[in-house]
Amino acid sequence: MSKLDQARDSASEQAAYWFALLLEGNESKEDRQEFSRWIEQDPRHLDAFSQIDRLWSGSSSLDFSTSNPIGRRAVLGGSLAAILLAAGWGTIRYRPFADMRTKTGQRREITLPGDIGRSILASNTAISFVSDRGVPGVEIHSGEAWFEHNADKGDFFVIAKGGESWSTGGRFDVAAYNDDVTVIAQTNSLKLNLAGTGYAVPQGHALSYRGADVVKPSHMVDVASALAWRDGQLIFMGEPLEHVVSVLERWQQGKIMVLGDHLKKRPVTLVVDLGRLHNVLPVLAKVLQIDVSQFTQYLTVMRDV
Repeated sequence: MSKLDQARDSASEQAAYWFALLLEGNESKEDRQEFSRWIEQDPRHLDAFSQIDRLWSGSSSLDFSTSNPIGRRAVLGGSLAAILLAAGWGTIRYRPFADMRTKTGQRREITLPGDIGRSILASNTAISFVSDRGVPGVEIHSGEAWFEHNADKGDFFVIAKGGESWSTGGRFDVAAYNDDVTVIAQTNSLKLNLAGTGYAVPQGHALSYRGADVVKPSHMVDVASALAWRDGQLIFMGEPLEHVVSVLERWQQGKIMVLGDHLKKRPVTLVVDLGRLHNVLPVLAKVLQIDVSQFTQYLTVMRDV
């Protein structure tokens, strides 16, 4: 392999790294500055990054070419941050003031303040302890947490993306990813307060909301499957591949891209051992007979053969 080919491979891997980092929104100010320097170092860096973007979107949604009216110099001169923010890449998930958090792939059991119960935090979860007129609670900034609330300790509540789930005792789960929140009442009924309206979530039911709107009213759910992550498993029963991938991303590093609407909707039935996540993508490739290409540990692409 020639030095030029080696340089191209290196540029592709570096571009995949930067794309995944910026897309997740985990980058710092120093990261953005370093990214701008990387772009400026070599024209091949710009080409490699644009290729990754085209692969992601199916078109050049971020056109960094010199023919773009924005211009390469404008991008490097400071417009890049504005472009990334406009594209929705600027969300910083890191919560410096969170009281508890978990790393990627980590589960963590904690005792809630005042001995009101316990909680198990899923991967990439950040929470803070709060109170409302003397009633203890938890705010989930991002991620998922399961709660076991001691009824003899009084009421308890969980805030997530503007909604408040109130418990009088029992077990329940709240998952908040991006703008979507799902509340599951495992052994007790819950009351959800959302935008001034109260909603009942009976035992064995789930309710999902986004912002001030309920997007999936209270409905029966397979609680054991939905909460299997607590015991080190992910269970999917006929779920669309797009959903399966979004859940897998919560538990491992990097982005997984699924190309094509038909493939995204392909149903998947699968039981995943969280301790053996490295085996999942090869298994999916074989079972679904699709191509799975891993550019780096930060970016994997799935497509029909």
